[in-house]
Amino acid sequence: MNKIKISCLLLLFVFLSSFYLHKFYVGVFQVDYIKEKKAVQITARLFIDDLEKALYKKHNKHFYITTKEEIAESNKYIANYLEEKLKIKINNKTQIFQFLTKEQEDNVIICYLKINCKEKIKDLDITNNVLTDIFNEQQNLVHLNIDGNKKTLLFTNSENNQKLKYK
Repeated sequence: MNKIKISCLLLLFVFLSSFYLHKFYVGVFQVDYIKEKKAVQITARLFIDDLEKALYKKHNKHFYITTKEEIAESNKYIANYLEEKLKIKINNKTQIFQFLTKEQEDNVIICYLKINCKEKIKDLDITNNVLTDIFNEQQNLVHLNIDGNKKTLLFTNSENNQKLKYK
């Protein structure tokens, strides 16, 4: 196994084992191209308290995500934050994603996003700055499944953009 795969597996283990001992700053994103639906589906898993800190810093208000006190417009603010921090270009065209919904799993928020994509993906350009504005140590794992080609990318504060080519 190469060093990147080992590092990614280690980071995933740390992320999963740290739900109750949140010392690490890791986000996990799954990006799947579903040819039959002509869509790219994105799942973002982030620690709720980290996302709340980022939203508070940006808007100077508490959002109480996934609690009874959650503000009514929180989905809009979350969607705007993710759209600002997660940029995806397909075939050199900047994509706008649709925020579908969110759910809570332990102390993690899972956000579901979608990009309509009618053409075959030849080039993929991803910039991921999610939570790096709050935590310098933030690392974001992006698992890709594009036309059966699986790959995992690691994004950090200093390496926040990666480009891939597909045949």
